[in-house]
Order: sequence, then structure tokens, then C-alpha cells
Amino acid sequence: MHTGTITLRLADMVISRHITAMFRYLYFILFSLMLTACNINPVGIQMEAGWNARSLAAWHDHHPDMMVFSKDGKWLYISCETQGGLLSPSLIAINLETNRQHVLLFGLTRADALKMAPDGSLWLGEETPDGLMWRITEPDKLPPEQRVDRQRLQSSHPAIIPLLHAGRFSHEGLTFSQDGRFAYMADEWKEGCIYRYDMRARKLYVLHKKKGWIAIREANNARMDAEKLHAWYFDRIEDMETLPDGRVLLAETGTGKVLVLDDRSDKPSIKTWFEHENLIHPDNLAWDEKRGWLWITDDDKPSYLWAWDGKVLHEIARHDDAEITGVTIHGDDVYINLQRSLSRPEILLHLYEDHNTPES
Repeated sequence: MHTGTITLRLADMVISRHITAMFRYLYFILFSLMLTACNINPVGIQMEAGWNARSLAAWHDHHPDMMVFSKDGKWLYISCETQGGLLSPSLIAINLETNRQHVLLFGLTRADALKMAPDGSLWLGEETPDGLMWRITEPDKLPPEQRVDRQRLQSSHPAIIPLLHAGRFSHEGLTFSQDGRFAYMADEWKEGCIYRYDMRARKLYVLHKKKGWIAIREANNARMDAEKLHAWYFDRIEDMETLPDGRVLLAETGTGKVLVLDDRSDKPSIKTWFEHENLIHPDNLAWDEKRGWLWITDDDKPSYLWAWDGKVLHEIARHDDAEITGVTIHGDDVYINLQRSLSRPEILLHLYEDHNTPES
């Protein structure tokens, strides 16, 4: 490609980015005015008695999904399920102390899986059949608006690298063992498998129903390799959450069940941990250590936010139009996204109980 062509392309990208940013800014201002000026509930969320919601951010066509806090609780990171391209947002960063936000990363395809690793790095997976897991070292220090070229496996900053040994498949479920040795990952499709990645040896394994963990020979073709090994299939594992006792919860959306993986011995097992007639498509999970609850988003119509206290499944919120995504917990507070169609605002909500009313 000639230098002139590259220059024109970059100029077009810069102009397009500034125009897009201007419209997003105007859109956010107008939407914020609507929130404060109207007596009605423009968000459309229906809350259980005793719970309240306030909006923290609004976007257009960002498709916010998974969320995770930085170790110090200062930053909230949100993955974006966009279709890819150099101008497509993949990761949002929000400073909760200043309420300032920016797009931290562009360029991935359907960025979804998102967790902080034990070493403080941020892992971000692509929910697409040839998806990769990406690792960001010290994300809190990363300058805004970094880019990834997923075809060339290159990034604009050395802190952002693809984890090629972690396999190519539709990355959605992701969590880590308590001792920091393993990353657990799920391939999100109707015949998807569960993988364990040894972070020290950089070796990928797939779970077999009878043989336990079997080594994947070719991580770049993990899905086909797992099929040849007759690995254990699941019906769309959407999320994974590590419990305080070391077991791992799995949201199996296709069956409506929450499963539990016990990998604390040489014989890993998976059993049904929870199911309920009102829980249709469990999607995202968050363990609330303070309350001892499991929070569950339900990808149904309407979309629900449930809280399971070990005895009763409580409906905390519902939305008739938007999909509730990315539930995460920080202290007493609960955070969710409202993911919508192109014509409607997508919103980050902070949920809190009446006795925990936030300061204005």
C-alpha cells in the first residue's frame, strides 16, 4: 500500500472518529437531560420493592456485556459485543472516582469474556468461532483508544497480546482457580466444551466425561481437536464464576441450569447446582460474597435479574425490551448493563437497596 493511501485512510479514520465522538457526546447530553427532566422512567427497568436504580453511562451501538472491577475498585471495565473493525469499540473503561469514561480498546470481534487474572492482568475473549483470548497487562495504566489488528495478531501497545495457547473458539465463560494456576474457559455453542488452561505450562486441556482433562494438541484448532477427543459437550455455557470454596459455577443457557464444576481432586466432576422453573436462560453470574447470594441474568423476554439466596429465587429487576447483561458486584452495590437494538440507548445501571442510598 502506498504512503499516500495510508495517509488518506488514517485521515478518513480520524475524521470519522471525531464525527462519531461528536454525535455520541450530543446523544449522551440529550439522554442525560431526559433522565433528569422527566418524571417517568425512561430507562424502563422494573425494580423489586426496596431496590433502586440510577444510570451511570449511556452509549449507542456499543453492545455492553461483561463487566469487572479493577483490584482497587477504581475502574470498571466493560466488554463490547461489536462486530469488529478498527473503529468498533471492544472495551470500555470507566473511572468511578471521576465518572470519566473512554474506549480503551478497539478492533476485536464480539469481545465478551472478561475477568481480572490473579496477577492483575485483564483477560478479554472474543465470542466468535475463531475467537482468541487477549491479555492486557496493567490495564489501569493503559492509554485510551488502543487498537488491535486481529488478522495480523498485532496491537498498538506492547501490553496487549493474544494468548494463542489458550485456544481458538467462541470465548464467553471465563474464570480462574483460586491458586492462580488455571484459567477455565467455555466454548459458547450448542456442542461447546469446557477447557482448562495451565498458565505456567501454557498448555490447554479439554474436559472428558470419563477421562477428565485431556491435552489439546492444536490450540489453534481447539474445537475440532475436542471433537476428535470425544470431549464432554454442553449446551451454551455463557458464564463461569469461582465460588469461595474453589468450585466453579457454570451458566448453561440452553438447558436453563446452573452447573458446578468440582476440580479440587484428580477426578473432576460436574453436577447440577441450581435450577428453577422461573429461570429460563441463565446468562451471566456473579457471586455476592457479602450477602451469600448468586446473582443471575436471564436472557429471556422479558429479561430478568435474579438473586438466589440458597432457598428462594428473588426477582430483583426486569426489562421488557432490553437484555440485562454483565451483572457484577462491588460491596453492597450491583451493576448491570441494558443491551438494546440500534435505535435505543444502552445503559450502565447502578442498583442499590433503600438503606444504601448513594451520595448525590
